[in-house]
Amino acid sequence: MSSHPVLTAARELQPLIRQYLEEGERRARLAPEVVSAAGKAGLFRLFAPREVGGLEVSLPDALAVTEVIGAADAAVGWYMINSMRPSLATAYVPEPMRAELFAEPDRNFGNSPLPGGKAIPVAGGYRVSGQWPLVTGCEDALWCGLGGMVMDGDGPRQVNGRPDMRYFFIPTAALDIEPTWQDAAAMRGTGSNAASVREVFVPEALAIGAATPLLIDRPVFRQPPSLLFFPIGVAIAFGVLESALQREIEDLGAKASSFTGQTLRDQAPIQELVANSDAALRAARAGHVEAMTAVWDIAQTGTEVPLRLRAQVYASSYYAIDVVRDTISRLYARGTRAAFQQGHPVERALRNLHAIGFGLEAGRMFQHSAGRVLMGGEPLVPVF
Repeated sequence: MSSHPVLTAARELQPLIRQYLEEGERRARLAPEVVSAAGKAGLFRLFAPREVGGLEVSLPDALAVTEVIGAADAAVGWYMINSMRPSLATAYVPEPMRAELFAEPDRNFGNSPLPGGKAIPVAGGYRVSGQWPLVTGCEDALWCGLGGMVMDGDGPRQVNGRPDMRYFFIPTAALDIEPTWQDAAAMRGTGSNAASVREVFVPEALAIGAATPLLIDRPVFRQPPSLLFFPIGVAIAFGVLESALQREIEDLGAKASSFTGQTLRDQAPIQELVANSDAALRAARAGHVEAMTAVWDIAQTGTEVPLRLRAQVYASSYYAIDVVRDTISRLYARGTRAAFQQGHPVERALRNLHAIGFGLEAGRMFQHSAGRVLMGGEPLVPVF
């Protein structure tokens, strides 16, 4: 059982996060009180380097903290994992620019690794223009990490036979943010608005590519970002389902059938529903935590994580998200009609879990390559 102080802080934050959950949904952006408290607790610095006040938590700790926060509000968990990717990338950024990225260390990062930008090489860096349809937490961030392609004429520049994809750190002040998230039906508190930029200069040191040297060589920074982002994001879903299941149990235990007068708790189909839901959550979580813990144990030794173990992580990630999404759908369909009301915890969990699943769907190709690896083949995804 983890005893990391950030896990204690996360648990202590749950009441505050729940208090402002509905306000965040009305604003289509987290309440400032939540953003401030989460930042001070270190939730946006889980994988930031120690040199800039980061926590560099273990993978099991990251999973535990993310699940605790996801149980309170999935939107806060989404802010967290979207800050992980930029935080990891700062291990490739030299001083003093790294310090500049963390000038306000409690702030979250905006993030969209999708290659929505086109970068033209110029002296000392790049001129970047592009559009990114979903940039979580961008209005609260000082910096955003945004994906793009370095161009060579009309096409992408090739490096070792592959397009030169980069991850650009761009000041939020340089972005045009379009408030597109107000009408979102799920994960409304994430403030995942559209952002665009035109001809902004990004220095070479803030344009992270496959050939960029790692400057802070410690276990968490050696891992492919995909081996952390997608698997840790699944922990949000565990927290969402856990909270929804507990609320459904409370509702079902207090209700009686209007036809038979029998309490729902005493009906075999309801007993089966709750037992299977509880078992599905525990089983999916246990397998996933086991795989991620094994990754961390090997990473600590300084050796490369074997392909087979990576495959097990990706396999457990997508198995878990599918199981969790299916489980909440059954709870919603077979539970009490109270859950049909907008804003009920089970109703909110239903739409949020489907949205989380959609957000992680971009990495489904890793699951496919996992199956290939487990059958003795090589992964088809270059960053596996």
